Amino acid sequence: MTRRFVIMLVMLCAGVAANAQFMKLEHYPQIPVEYDGAFVDCVKGYATKVLPSAYGQYFGQVTIKGDIYGYGAFFTDQDGEVTGQFRNGTCFFGIRLGSQTVKVGAESHYIVYDLRTGDPLYVIKGDSKFTLPADYKEKYRFESLVYANGDKYVGETVDGKRHGYGLYYYANGNYYYGRYRDNAQYGYGAMFSTDSRIVIMDWESKNEN
Repeated sequence: MTRRFVIMLVMLCAGVAANAQFMKLEHYPQIPVEYDGAFVDCVKGYATKVLPSAYGQYFGQVTIKGDIYGYGAFFTDQDGEVTGQFRNGTCFFGIRLGSQTVKVGAESHYIVYDLRTGDPLYVIKGDSKFTLPADYKEKYRFESLVYANGDKYVGETVDGKRHGYGLYYYANGNYYYGRYRDNAQYGYGAMFSTDSRIVIMDWESKNEN
């Protein structure tokens, strides 16, 4: 076996291993439906309040003691709009809309998109940063879609369809946070209404009825 062939073989194996590593990398943790359901069961009785804080204004669920816990949204000067699931005052999974980029996912495992172009930029998992293949931007996007009825979707898309996590703003002022699959609401999500109520449920099951 020649030295040149050995080098080529090593390089090929390294490339396959790197690609395999990337193929196993998710954009963010895939939350099991059972976990989401257990979280909803835990917080469904919590009240909804607007709370000012040093971090920013919070609108969402709080415990009996007034601690931030459940579905909600923070509006801050530093991080923009943070919408998702909160536990002990921290958003452990959701959408963090900044001025130029948006992060979708958990605190230490998320994908970053460029808001100006909609392109996916990279994935952060723990202390590691993973770049994305060039063809990703043709398939995975973070877009703002406006509809003829006045509704607006701001969130992840796959091949032009609402797919992933997003925010759906209704013309009547209500808005929805949750997951989509093939343009339809998928699994648990929260509907924020103009009368300061939050309805949490399995919207996929509701749409099937």
